[in-house]
Amino acid sequence: MDYSYLDFNHLDSVLEIERESNPYPWTARNFSDCIEKGYYSMVLEDKEKFVGFAIMAISSEESHLLNIGVNKDFRGSGFGEQILKKMIIAAEVMGSKKIILEVRVSNKIAYRLYEKLGFHEIGERKKYYRLPEGREDAYVMSKTLKKGFVSSLFFSKG
Repeated sequence: MDYSYLDFNHLDSVLEIERESNPYPWTARNFSDCIEKGYYSMVLEDKEKFVGFAIMAISSEESHLLNIGVNKDFRGSGFGEQILKKMIIAAEVMGSKKIILEVRVSNKIAYRLYEKLGFHEIGERKKYYRLPEGREDAYVMSKTLKKGFVSSLFFSKG
């Protein structure tokens, strides 16, 4: 398995995952905008198949996990957790104090993963996600990151 930065060559694979995961998926333009704006974006691939991706807007105060997805053939194998852990480390290394994200109220599997990795619910966004039959609420979740992580890497004595 290899991690790399998301680029335009990955768009077809990312869109395939996005379309199989969401009733109203992001468009190619949404993903292109994230690449062009320089959002921190990563993909996980094995030799034969595209496994998953994640996109995050990173700042010093808070990072926002915008999208994460795993190929349906690899779900339940721990790859979503691996990708999310890499994103958490990236936010810490780049100096963020916390990460926030939204998750569908109905997405119990993702909710449990976020809890497992230290996220906690801080609110709700009413009618946040589109559905064919209307709208679905989202939980807003947050994880406080290690304080001083960057400075401890670069300024530790020893």
